[in-house]
Amino acid sequence: MNKQRNICFFTGKRGGFGHLVPIVERINETDDLACSVVAADMHMVEKFGKTIDEVRKWTENVYTIDTMLCSDTKIARAQSIGLGIMSFSQLLDSIQPDLVFVLGDRGEVLAMTIAAMEMCIPIVHLFGGDISQAGVDEPVRHAITKMANIHLASNQESANRILRMGDEPWRVYNVGSPVLDLIYQKRFTTPEKASEKFVLDLGKPILLLLQHSVTWQVEDAESQIRQTMEAVDHLGYQTIAIYPCSDPGYGDIIKVLTEYDDKPYFQLFKNIEFSDFWGLMNVADAFIGNSSAGVMETASFKIPFVNIGIRQEGRLRADNTIDVDHRKNQIIEAIQIAVNDKEFREKVNNCVSPYGSGNASEKIVSILQNIEINENLIKKKMTY
Repeated sequence: MNKQRNICFFTGKRGGFGHLVPIVERINETDDLACSVVAADMHMVEKFGKTIDEVRKWTENVYTIDTMLCSDTKIARAQSIGLGIMSFSQLLDSIQPDLVFVLGDRGEVLAMTIAAMEMCIPIVHLFGGDISQAGVDEPVRHAITKMANIHLASNQESANRILRMGDEPWRVYNVGSPVLDLIYQKRFTTPEKASEKFVLDLGKPILLLLQHSVTWQVEDAESQIRQTMEAVDHLGYQTIAIYPCSDPGYGDIIKVLTEYDDKPYFQLFKNIEFSDFWGLMNVADAFIGNSSAGVMETASFKIPFVNIGIRQEGRLRADNTIDVDHRKNQIIEAIQIAVNDKEFREKVNNCVSPYGSGNASEKIVSILQNIEINENLIKKKMTY
């Protein structure tokens, strides 16, 4: 019997883990693949809902490392990356995986990628080639791409960018977004249960809010979220808000959000499990903020995305998006269009997600099964 190929998945962010779930599920149905999960950073921190418990619901073979220094400063973030490189390299030496699977553009992902690269473990990277203006995430994503050995792009535009970065074509695949697999399978809370659990009136407008800091604009994080919340307060629509991710500046955002805790229309959560999150997206009249979930997931639910600021600038999106600056009046106007404009709502109802049709995990598992793991996979070279 051939040895099972061991895939080591890395996750450091609560929202990112949802992309891994359908892949892990498919791997568990195979005979030739096995997997482990390394969870770190936000997953281990109570402030962000300690989502390691959610990870453990989906897979058994989980390794945990607490690498996040609980400060929202830039220096703490840089030091967390250094701590991650040391910790991840030691853990990889113990696990001895055949492949390391990473996704996205965050600092802790960069740390795992550096560790795996230095140990000559082939790296599979999901979501390379995307562009945004989230801050340091932009160059970090492309740095990971240059270190990765196999690229799983979410769309053809991104795949083409990876090719223009000089990687060999046989390394690059357009697979779509695996999180859409779960959405197409309707693996989310029903409207009835969502309305009951979150005490919502489905007959009145509902907003879902998730806004992160931009690491190139950390000093503006507080004023930016204030503009958003003043707009939300002006409208008074039922609003479910979620804590931002752990990028520098998150403390100021949380501080402002908690100022609205006593408002009858407003509910604030450290974290919402993805099945409930999509259940809320399914009943919401608009998603507002600057999360990648707005770009990647809202089109599948046919709801508008009010995209605030530069964080998702340049990123591929469907026709359900309204782009605005961090200005109260612009945000108010955009939300009103999203909720009430019949012509725009019709446009949203006909929009199509550019991130695939719900079969990404099938493609990805096939790639993981058929990659030839040899010296050629490790030895990267430029095509120009």
